[in-house]
Amino acid sequence: MKKLIITCIGIGIILLTLHSCKKSFINGDSKELVSGSYLTLTKTINGNLDFSSPTATVSIQVGSKGDPVASVNIFAATGDALDSTTWKLIKTVAYTEGMTLVVSTAELAKALLPASIAPGTQYVLQNEVVTKDGRKFSALNTPTNFTSFPAYNFALSWNATAVCAFTQASSTGTYKVVKDDWADFNVGDLITVSAGPDAGSIQFLAYPSLAYGGTNRQPWIVKVDAASGAATMATQYIGDYPGTPNTKGAATGFVFSCTGVISLKVDVNYGGTLYAGNQFTLQKQ
Repeated sequence: MKKLIITCIGIGIILLTLHSCKKSFINGDSKELVSGSYLTLTKTINGNLDFSSPTATVSIQVGSKGDPVASVNIFAATGDALDSTTWKLIKTVAYTEGMTLVVSTAELAKALLPASIAPGTQYVLQNEVVTKDGRKFSALNTPTNFTSFPAYNFALSWNATAVCAFTQASSTGTYKVVKDDWADFNVGDLITVSAGPDAGSIQFLAYPSLAYGGTNRQPWIVKVDAASGAATMATQYIGDYPGTPNTKGAATGFVFSCTGVISLKVDVNYGGTLYAGNQFTLQKQ
């Protein structure tokens, strides 16, 4: 469970960030800040990629804030999402306000060469904004205290998920925790995933964990689309924390039967306050 809650109050700026040639830490001194640009997400049109079809696409509709934008470079991050040495340029597109950014299977496959698209993989696409005066802004030089703030609605990073079919039998078993933003579990902790109440679902115990004194723990019921592996846990009572009963959870994400990965974004209603978007990733052993 998270130990620290940060409240952001009264932020009324457009975007102040570093010039693209600088990677220094922002120290709060206004003399070190310059006006920049970023993309905003208007709508996710499609984030699932049929890797078997060269013409299949993923796409998002975007707007912009800050200085005028001339073009957008779209990269595939093949390693750490913030390690630009692993970024592979997919294409450069001229920018118009309200445009749709589109990446096809063929374009992604070409950028990834000599590797091939792997089913059950979520590829991070990085948008680099090029302003009309030639400056560049991306997740590399835009501080996370801006990009993580929901009110800004950043669209510098997005996902292309190479989907694969779900089968209940191959999705049950022992899983290792790979990532837990809510921090109830340590990396390497084991969780048992079993068949859900119907053929299109799985279930397991997670938050509240025993390590944090969880009681009355209820299995998470995750329904999975058979064709794509897209997963949804409807809002449900999941158990009680000491002194804070009636915790609820909801989630969206994927169950990749082909690679043994469960990847969920979990919303936790803890003590009447909603904490959204906690990444919870499991890998089958």
